[in-house]
This record gives sequence, structure tokens and C-alpha cells, in this order.
Amino acid sequence: MDMLIGGGTNAVNPPNHSGESSTAVGVLERDEVESQSSDNDDAECWWRPEGESYTERVPLAPLNLSTEARALENMLISQFDGHDLSLPPLPRVPEAVLRKLRKRNCNLPEIAHDISEDQVSAASVLRMSNSPLYRGMNKITSLELAVVRLGSNAIKTLMLHQAMRSSTFEQGGGYNKVAEMLSLRALSAAYVMRELAQLTDVDIEEAFMIGLLHDIGNVMVLRTAVGLRKLSKFEIDMESFEFLCEETHQEFGELIAESWGLPDHIRSLVSSHHEYPESDDPLFTERLLIELTDMICSLLTFTPYQPYNILESRAAKDLGFADRPEFGAILERLPDDLEEVLEFF
Repeated sequence: MDMLIGGGTNAVNPPNHSGESSTAVGVLERDEVESQSSDNDDAECWWRPEGESYTERVPLAPLNLSTEARALENMLISQFDGHDLSLPPLPRVPEAVLRKLRKRNCNLPEIAHDISEDQVSAASVLRMSNSPLYRGMNKITSLELAVVRLGSNAIKTLMLHQAMRSSTFEQGGGYNKVAEMLSLRALSAAYVMRELAQLTDVDIEEAFMIGLLHDIGNVMVLRTAVGLRKLSKFEIDMESFEFLCEETHQEFGELIAESWGLPDHIRSLVSSHHEYPESDDPLFTERLLIELTDMICSLLTFTPYQPYNILESRAAKDLGFADRPEFGAILERLPDDLEEVLEFF
């Protein structure tokens, strides 16, 4: 399976992958939904692929793993019970900031002072305060003003992003391109989910955090692959890496979420977000947003491509998005907006 990472230009004309899967999901012929689709030219409607398309998320098909990849799989599974498990720690500054943000009346100037002790975190806060998501009339150059502009929820998300990025790139070991890919995926999912949340009652900053963290377990697959490479010079191929992430990331995500002290509802979403939710699930909307976000990120080739029909998807219909003009407007501008926003991370 080819792996493309990208945004706007690839999104309009996605690669012609087969999209095969053994999973039973809804498949639609394009002419069945033609009358319900946008009037835009086919080339512009990236959210409505030609030919057969899926209406629910399609998991990666099982692989016939090589001996080396099977060894990595065994190492990963053996860590589910804590055996030889080395979870990524929260870096010092993000940990201190997150601890203070848990207080009811947190002191923003004090938080700005803590952030100033880490140049990477400080630069990230300043960049984000001047990004398309938050910028005002004037450019901000003061860290204290940046913290005030962003607010506690956005600062919390940024600190978790710094922790995640640090965990992803910590070991390097020849997998820097894969680390960059995982970081880009997390950010794209965060932005997509934030945009979709505007059409729901879910707080947009909360949605950004959920999108950012829901696949954080992939970091452990990378860390374990790096460790195995140091021991045996084993190089994992991209297809096997993708499959092992699919297979294990929810279990590892739960362990990381617990280690980092994330709220219970975030832990629940991180640990189980690929099963379609029941209507009485208290996190029904959030889980559907994750499903729709994953499908969109696949169409935009941030993750392995599958031909999803977004307007006819079960998640879009259950969220009440399918017939809303605002949803179509979000889809139309999403590739260009993503390209602009990602430049600020």
C-alpha cells in the first residue's frame, strides 16, 4: 500500500488505491448518490470519490507479516500487560503547566513564566497565537499576551502537543520521516475535528485535543520499532508499520492517557474509538466526530487512502451534517485551510 502525506493538492486528485477490505461496510455506487451531491465539478469534490465508495471507516486488511515484523508485533503485544513497557513521560515544562491548569483559578502570568523556561514551548505558543485559528488585528510578540489570547484550554492542548511531539521524536533512530508523518497526522486530525465540532455542541478546543490525541498509541509502535532497530538493525516497511499501528494503538493509547493523567472521557475515547457507538453512548457525538475525521484524513491522504463518500457516510448522517450547507462549506475549504494552519505548528 502506498503512503502519501499531504494536503490540498493531493486531496483534489487522490491516488487510485483499491480500497479493498474484508470488513462488511456500506458500499455505494456513485450514480446512486449523484442527485444528492454538490454541483461542483468532480475534480473539486474530493469528498465524493469516483466509483465505489465506503460509508463507514474501513480498517486495514490483515497482513502476512514477515518474520521480523512478526517479532515486532510480539514485542508490542507483550507490553500490553506492562512487560518491559517504557511509556513516554511528560516533559518537565508541559507537565508543570498542565498541573497548574488543573486548578480552578489558574494564574495565567505564572503559566506564561513557566512556558518561558522552554524555548520550544514558548515559540509554539507565540506561533499559535498568531495563527489563523487565533490571530487578531495585531501580531503578538509577548508570551504573556499570547497566553491570554489563547486561554487555558488552548494552552493545555498545546502543552499536550509538545509532549506528544517530544515523545514522537525523542528516539529518532532513522525513523524521523515516520515521526514527522505521525506528527502531521495528529495535527491534521486535530484541525479537522475542531472544524467539524463547530456544527455540534462539542467545545472546539476540546475537539482539537481529542483529534490530536486519539491515535497517540502510534507513538509506542514507533518507539518499539526504533528499539528493535537498535538491537537487530531491523527496518520495518511502511505497510507493516501501518498495520501494527492499526492493531495496537488503542491499547497503547489507553496506557499513555492513564500515565499522563488525562481526563476519564479522553481516556475512553483514546482507548476505544473504532467501534461505531450506540445511540445511548454519553460520548456518541465525540466518537462520530472521530469517525468522520478519520475518513476525511484518509481522503486527504494524511493516512492510507480509502474512497469514502463523506456526504453519504453513516457518521455524517447520524450527526445531521449531510444536508447542512455549512458542512459542505467546511469540506470545500478544508484542504486549503489545513495547508495554511499546519504551517504554524
